[in-house]
Amino acid sequence: MFSYRFKSLFIFKRNKKISKSILFLPAFFPENAGYHWRVKKWAEALQDQGYKVVISSAIKKDEFYDLLKNNRTQFLITFLKRRYKQVLNARKFETVIVRRELLLFNDYGNLFLEKLLHRIHDNVILDFDDDIAASKNQPKQITSLYAKIMGEEGNKFNDSLRLYKRFIVASNYLKEYVLKENPTINPGDIAVIPTCVDYDKYEAKKYPESISELAFGWIGGDHNYFLLDTLLPTLNKLSKSHSFKLIVIGGEEYVRDTDFKIEFIPWSLDTEVESLYKIDVGLMPLNKSQNSKGKGGFKLIQYMGLGIVSIASAVTINKEIITDGKDSFLIKNDDEWYSKLESILSNQIDFGQIGNNAHQKIKTHYSVSSNEQKYFNFIANL
Repeated sequence: MFSYRFKSLFIFKRNKKISKSILFLPAFFPENAGYHWRVKKWAEALQDQGYKVVISSAIKKDEFYDLLKNNRTQFLITFLKRRYKQVLNARKFETVIVRRELLLFNDYGNLFLEKLLHRIHDNVILDFDDDIAASKNQPKQITSLYAKIMGEEGNKFNDSLRLYKRFIVASNYLKEYVLKENPTINPGDIAVIPTCVDYDKYEAKKYPESISELAFGWIGGDHNYFLLDTLLPTLNKLSKSHSFKLIVIGGEEYVRDTDFKIEFIPWSLDTEVESLYKIDVGLMPLNKSQNSKGKGGFKLIQYMGLGIVSIASAVTINKEIITDGKDSFLIKNDDEWYSKLESILSNQIDFGQIGNNAHQKIKTHYSVSSNEQKYFNFIANL
């Protein structure tokens, strides 16, 4: 009886949907990089194609950081209330695109909100560019009584993959991941769209004939600083015979005790390109964890899109983005990191040619303009 009454609360008469309308439900606020590149840019492109597009965020930037720091319970309640209303509003739209997950930092409730959305809407797409299960260390055992009472999902992301019927993912690795978790999915219902940049109007970085103090660089969230940390011993060793600095573009200030200079630049969308141009060689170290394998390679796409020579661990999508030695470099182990960085510091590569090749590679394969027809066709064919 309780089950029947509970379900009846969520059975609504479906509104007549607005023709060519799309609702984006992003996980984060507008000032977030994922929001900008995987939601806003495609929303603008779809609007140019005549779609009515609405983006509904559940929280603002200041509110996000304030509540997470001072009142996490209130954060979860606030996010849930707003997202619940947005899910009900989804009935008006032909297509709904969920970015990453409906509820941020909230694995309680046995996916009830995802189930509600799919109950009232038959055309929902999940968009993601990372292995979110790996980043959450899922699947995990639920042991606490509180978590069990609250219906915490120990395998939330993977379980959610079995609810959705259509996906937009950033790499072939993630497409295979979806098919493994949900073998009932038709491969044609998964679009592989990398996290694209719109750097077409920017020229490739201009390198001087010789560089007196080379600037290595890294961009990303502070939760990934531990990956950059793995390179510090190699850089310290190189600093004994070469002059260089490390530019870090991130959130929380990056402070480490090193034998070389570190220049920290706070990340913002407004200054992102200007900051990236200061980098001579972009770095993307990864480990061989499931989390690293599931990444979308966006650092590389940013560096190379501006014609910046890059070096990256030879893991999954990085091997698709880089043609080793032609448009950037792939590294298989720690010894290769040292030897390749040393050769670069000794000015043994053609920065201008490799940078131009990188710029052209991204423009051709990883830009909004080069992927928009695939994106539009996937939406239209639904």
